[in-house]
Amino acid sequence: MKTIVKLLVLLAVSIGYAQDNIVPIEETHLHDPFEQPKVYYKDINGVLDKFIGTWRWQNSPTNPTKVFEITFYKIENRDGGGSSFTDELKSSFIYSVNGTIVYDTSIDGIESWISGSILIPNSSYTTSSGLIINHTKMQLGYSEPIIDGRPLRKNPDGKLHLEYQNVNGVERLVWNVECFLDQNGNIPFRIPITMTLIKQ
Repeated sequence: MKTIVKLLVLLAVSIGYAQDNIVPIEETHLHDPFEQPKVYYKDINGVLDKFIGTWRWQNSPTNPTKVFEITFYKIENRDGGGSSFTDELKSSFIYSVNGTIVYDTSIDGIESWISGSILIPNSSYTTSSGLIINHTKMQLGYSEPIIDGRPLRKNPDGKLHLEYQNVNGVERLVWNVECFLDQNGNIPFRIPITMTLIKQ
């Protein structure tokens, strides 16, 4: 009986400890994970939810030659590299030019090329009770599948800045990729680096 009581006490302490180390994901920038025990940056207030879903861009409404469609979904409690756990967005996307598919990561079996959970801190406001009401900007890691036959390890990467907007009931994402130009001074990506995507 004493053993069962000890186990129950240990379990209660463990649960309490785990709950003490849950931090709202929008407060990630306030914490240094190397100066404290492991933390779980959890989307307690649903600030990632507005980004979840399928979004679409095309370069012309009447004669599209380029079409980009991306679906964001949330992965919970992902290992952040040994110092923390976090909820984050993952994606799959299709990009086509003149009806020919250039990328389709949903059939390639690739987990994600665009992912992350870095919320930009000054894009929110707080109520008197401390609840985050509006957190509309994110920064994600950005890469594309193999370009021009080069091995994946040489593929360029960048930072994707996303801004959620709701304009007269139309939800959209403003998309901007920050990257270095290649050795010839060209943008190293096929997908346009600036777009406005509409939620489907």
